Amino acid sequence: MAESLGAPLPPPPDPVGRWLFHVSRGFAALGGLVLVAITLMSVASIASRFLTSKGLQGDFELVQLGCAVAVAAFLPWGQMRGSHVMVDFFTEGIGQRARNRLDALGALLLAICAAVVAWRMVIGTLELRASQESSMLLGVPTWYATLLMTPSFALLALTALYSARIKLQERAP
Repeated sequence: MAESLGAPLPPPPDPVGRWLFHVSRGFAALGGLVLVAITLMSVASIASRFLTSKGLQGDFELVQLGCAVAVAAFLPWGQMRGSHVMVDFFTEGIGQRARNRLDALGALLLAICAAVVAWRMVIGTLELRASQESSMLLGVPTWYATLLMTPSFALLALTALYSARIKLQERAP
């Protein structure tokens, strides 16, 4: 990856790519807002613990659930930006066309894995809801987090499929 993560990235030229780009960026922005909310809650809990010797009850439960939702929300944007970690040690000496095909294969495998995770999260959400599992201190139903994470993995599957298609269409210089 040659460009900085802070560098502006133009949306892809095709309509599907533009849609995936903007939706993925929106998911990442929502994930960022969740992290800001968790941070503010943690600061309030620490300040309360300092001032009153009593923190916010269940703050760690909310941090755990919120971080899981936020991290899942960032994954599609990372795929659209091409900023996931790639190990090119073994492919450094091969041609660009072969490298593009291997990248496409990797993106396709990611799409399959993300789709399976999304599918299993739907099933897990339904089972968690049926069993009425909740967090220990606050009693927050745990299926809320899996419900919120499922669209992120479905979007990750779509962005990975799109990335695979783009890599297969790229021409070697």
